[in-house]
Amino acid sequence: MGVTLEHDGASVVLLGSFNPAIFQPAWIGAQGLIRPEEAKNAEIRTIQPEIADFATEWFQLQVLQNRLQIVSADPRHYSALRDLCSGLFAILPHTPISKIGLNRNFHYSMQSQDTWHALGHRLAPKQHWNNHLRDPGLRSMVMEGRRKDIDAGLVKIKVEPSTTMKPGILVEINVEFSSPAEIHEAQWVRACLDENWNPVMDFAETTALDIVRLV
Repeated sequence: MGVTLEHDGASVVLLGSFNPAIFQPAWIGAQGLIRPEEAKNAEIRTIQPEIADFATEWFQLQVLQNRLQIVSADPRHYSALRDLCSGLFAILPHTPISKIGLNRNFHYSMQSQDTWHALGHRLAPKQHWNNHLRDPGLRSMVMEGRRKDIDAGLVKIKVEPSTTMKPGILVEINVEFSSPAEIHEAQWVRACLDENWNPVMDFAETTALDIVRLV
């Protein structure tokens, strides 16, 4: 196929109203959500009323007043990533949360420049642009829709050249869920994660592979 997966990342992004100063490694460890040694050895970038930002060996957490993001680049810990997010808002059930985004990103290295160009030509045929541009090339494209098997969650798929693999391709897949109209607090977060995490992770893997297999 001429394409090799080099990097795989997953994240959860929540939009709502947060108190960043709460989200400290010591507090999360005290709740039993991470091991004591993980809390002790966490790399704290900043903890302030406006932002909390720290990393452990397997995840990074950044909290703003309107946005929380947990990221992992280790597929062995993706289930733990889900459990950490679910656990946080089981402890903080009254936190207002309006949206959840479940995300995967894949960086693929391409066997050659010809393979790299071939995928761009397949996704964005150049004949439509040749009258307007010299040497047109795909810089970034985003497709939006719903999964074919289920209506839940708005899907956005982005494809663009990788900034870390040259030649390479980045495929990002985001599935966004909104809070039920009658619920404005975090009680819905755990159910959303339990129901959708594995299907979204599987959907992302299959979809990304199907895209790069177009070459």
